[in-house]
Amino acid sequence: MSFFTFAYLIRLGVWGLAAALVQGGLLALSWLAWERVMANATAALRHRMACIHFAALVVLPVLTVVVVYWTVAGMGVPALPGSPAAELPLLMASYRKVFWLCLSLVMLWFAGALLMMLRLAMDARRVARLHRRRAPEALVESVHRLARDRMSVRVQDIQIADVATPQIIGAWRPVLLIPRDLACVLSMAQWEAVLLHELAHVRRRDFGWNLLQRLQLALLWFHPAAWTLYGRVSREREACCDALAVRHGASATGLAQALVCLAENRVSPHLGMAISSQGELTTRVHRLLGVNRTGPLPAGLRLAAIATSMLCLLALGAGRLGLVDPSMADVYNASAFGPMILVDAHDDAGSFALRIKQGRVIEASVGNQQLPSDRIVQENDRVLLMSARRQPIVALTVTPQARIEWEGRR
Repeated sequence: MSFFTFAYLIRLGVWGLAAALVQGGLLALSWLAWERVMANATAALRHRMACIHFAALVVLPVLTVVVVYWTVAGMGVPALPGSPAAELPLLMASYRKVFWLCLSLVMLWFAGALLMMLRLAMDARRVARLHRRRAPEALVESVHRLARDRMSVRVQDIQIADVATPQIIGAWRPVLLIPRDLACVLSMAQWEAVLLHELAHVRRRDFGWNLLQRLQLALLWFHPAAWTLYGRVSREREACCDALAVRHGASATGLAQALVCLAENRVSPHLGMAISSQGELTTRVHRLLGVNRTGPLPAGLRLAAIATSMLCLLALGAGRLGLVDPSMADVYNASAFGPMILVDAHDDAGSFALRIKQGRVIEASVGNQQLPSDRIVQENDRVLLMSARRQPIVALTVTPQARIEWEGRR
């Protein structure tokens, strides 16, 4: 890969990071508005809206990078007038200075993303190394019966493990992990409600979706909006499972009481689907008991939410700012993505023309005579155009941006 191809990709990466910062802030404002608008909506609808905002944190910057790419590509490459160019070393120095700045930013982002990925891998390893044993047969039969008759799902295995709360692990072969002696501290109604909540996670395939969202969070580790929206997605996911469990026969009061009981010894669940989320216990209990309904919405709040969402989409136009950076077009033209560039030049001895791709002279003509390829001799950035007698006609220096310098002929 050439320097300019790599530099162009790095610049696109910086555009993506900058877009993520700006658009992420707008998405956070949009979610705050919609959260108020949808205060009395169903848990499923709130969760869907939170997921849309969280996914947009990646989708919008990617689309912005595409807009930047097509904007720069669409700027066109006019026929560049060739003339002796003494400023070529200064141009190259400026490109390299910007390149190292952009590369530093991208490497900083990459290091943070890599650390987040390692943290996720350590969480997976910690779950895999939990001390587990198969649950008693009576408990296994009870869970399978609830899974089959109430939720219409299948659980691969039920195990007793060193966890603080019941949780589901595994995207394709879900396993239910149950804390030791949990049944001893819960009533029958509470126990059944807890199991139905965890089976709701299986029905919704939450483990796999949560893993994808953790990967996205690793990519957006630098943005507070990503952490905020991920927390909202997690909260609404638990509310969805609460509602689904109640809809399939769980006692709302029993589940609320079980949440309070389990929260007393709760630890961070990492990869698992926990029965409760930090800081959200009161809200979940109020929702289960139906005491969190809000009053009438302020006038214009819905309109403000729609306007903020539209502003997020209009932010895609930030990609058009590629027009204000002429060096971006230069780097693009010099990269493997750039076009074939026509250079028309003239001096006292007449005119000549070149077609250049990534600093390589592909075609050349002197006057009205097209030169065969064997009469174009190039070594690195030095090019000789030869006569039929193998005598140099023009000696040039060519840059990947198709800027040239030569000693004027007489």
